[in-house]
Amino acid sequence: MPKGAEACRGTDCLQAAYVFGSVLTSDAPGDLERYRREVSRERILTEVDAQNMVLFALYRAVKYAIDLGQHVIAERGLPVPAAYREVFRVLAEAGVVEPELASRLEGWGGMRNVIAHQYGSLDYARVADALHDEVGDLHAFAATMAALGT
Repeated sequence: MPKGAEACRGTDCLQAAYVFGSVLTSDAPGDLERYRREVSRERILTEVDAQNMVLFALYRAVKYAIDLGQHVIAERGLPVPAAYREVFRVLAEAGVVEPELASRLEGWGGMRNVIAHQYGSLDYARVADALHDEVGDLHAFAATMAALGT
């Protein structure tokens, strides 16, 4: 566990970690793991319905990660980030998240903005990579956040 991680013990923090973990591990519709198993890269590249499902699931997971990070930042009185992607940098600087993970999560913050605001056209190959190769970063973040309450 990163140094200082034990400071987040509030009920709200634990509830947020539980909800975030549920988004990543449940069998509920829209679950990232189910999509990772069932939605091929080819479908993400070619099928609008698959694109929409995956984009919404990724957006929701990243939103929960950012929200939980912001909660920890507020609870600890850490510097307020100016952008979503900076949430993870602030957490790393405080010793809550490993710096390497935080660096990768910053990219997820950027992806959240691209999905939410559809800057230009979405790169569906990048979306497929995120789902199939990089979603482990969100699992690692969820595990780190869950460990805050132990």
